[in-house]
Amino acid sequence: MGRIVGRRRIREGRGLGERLTEIVVYVVLIAGAIYGTRWYFTEYLRSPKVALGRYLGYVKAGDVKAQYEMIAESSKRYFPTVSAYESKWEPARGFTGRLADWQMEPIAEKGDRAEVKAILNVRKPGQALYQAASDPYTDKYVLIKEKDGWKVALDQSDLKSTAAAKPTRP
Repeated sequence: MGRIVGRRRIREGRGLGERLTEIVVYVVLIAGAIYGTRWYFTEYLRSPKVALGRYLGYVKAGDVKAQYEMIAESSKRYFPTVSAYESKWEPARGFTGRLADWQMEPIAEKGDRAEVKAILNVRKPGQALYQAASDPYTDKYVLIKEKDGWKVALDQSDLKSTAAAKPTRP
């Protein structure tokens, strides 16, 4: 009789090279995610740009106490208390609901001092929130690194937008 000749069944599987490549890719992705997370929490959140953004957010919301906590000790000599800051610094309450948005340029950081140019878009007094017209003001903020993070030094900053915070009187 004839002999039946059959082919050997070929089992397909992943080779060692393919497995090693996948492992290397996964290790690189995990290391990148760990590095990115570490950078975000240790560097970025403690940067002067984030501190200024937080301060401007408090100005927009009208949160005077939080604003006061974000100013530098040199500025607190002019405003010894929260109530003094609120009454003497017109932007403390003057921009509540009127600060439409802001853009920040790159930071010039030297040691414990940083300078940031910010363009603030401020709505006119009495203008409704849904109206889009706003006036741009270019301010130069100075931030000082203190023991508890970056703080805004209002006494050293060049702020053009403070004129927009003054109430209009007939």
